[in-house]
Amino acid sequence: MNQKSNKGANSVVEQVEEMAQEVVRRLEILSGSKVPDEISYGQYKVLSVINNHGPISVGTLGRLVGSAQSTTSEMIARLTKAGLVTKVRGPYDGRVVVVDLTDQGRQLMRRRRSKIREGYHGMFGRLSKAEQDSVVAALKNLDEILSKLAS
Repeated sequence: MNQKSNKGANSVVEQVEEMAQEVVRRLEILSGSKVPDEISYGQYKVLSVINNHGPISVGTLGRLVGSAQSTTSEMIARLTKAGLVTKVRGPYDGRVVVVDLTDQGRQLMRRRRSKIREGYHGMFGRLSKAEQDSVVAALKNLDEILSKLAS
């Protein structure tokens, strides 16, 4: 890649990085995570993975959310104290800690997902059908690229 092309790629990367951070920040606000009595975006990510995967080991959970096991363990401790998750020793290996959502955690996830969907409806309701299709196509392309890079 020549120097001019490399500069263009860097500019695109910087723009995407900035936009992704801003989109996440705004989705946090739309989903209600900035409300003091609600959970943080990081906690929502952890609860979401647990919700999607069922009972899961802390190690696997950490890999799926992209954080160190110690960081994941600290977050699980806070979520356990808040009554949103339970921890049990693995049935086959007592060294493994498995976490799952409590009923309170499941209810919170339903409320948060409902708020997020409301935010998406409001956002997409402002776009034309062509713009909506363009956003969906771009996200599908990005997902395909990331999927190939991850495998």
